[in-house]
Amino acid sequence: MANNQVLIPLNQSALSQNICPSLEKLIPASTNDLILYFVTKPPSAVGFGKPDLGAGYVPRPGDSTVKPTLHPIYATQQQDSIKSHVEAELMPMVTRLKDAGYKVSILVSFDKDPVEAILGVIAKNKIDLVAMSTRARVGVTRFFFRNIADKISQKAKIPVLRIHPSEQ
Repeated sequence: MANNQVLIPLNQSALSQNICPSLEKLIPASTNDLILYFVTKPPSAVGFGKPDLGAGYVPRPGDSTVKPTLHPIYATQQQDSIKSHVEAELMPMVTRLKDAGYKVSILVSFDKDPVEAILGVIAKNKIDLVAMSTRARVGVTRFFFRNIADKISQKAKIPVLRIHPSEQ
């Protein structure tokens, strides 16, 4: 029998990544595969960009002025760069989860609407459970700042585990 597929939507906040210790206590590694899912807005191509002077090049006296690149910077190049950056940032988490016995994969996508992107991944990948952190807002702030976890809980047709980890 195939393992359960658990989708863990993440962003760059430490809060979103704080779900993992709770998951390790609640779901066994032997029957659950984890998909760390990072969704962000799509980058737009910037056309002809300025050179990266942070690469160690120091202009010397007599050098001509550094000009913008002679080739365009495409959105796909920016996407590849973002994917690599996300994978590098998540590597400590992936290593820790793999050491605990989980099968872990990373999925990065680009969409203007993160809720629809998450729902699309749920349908496409036959996800069994969504596990995510939430700020657990209440009262008026919840009314004005409904978060992604609320929307996923309402729209997903599968269980959604929402954890409010303590912020450190």
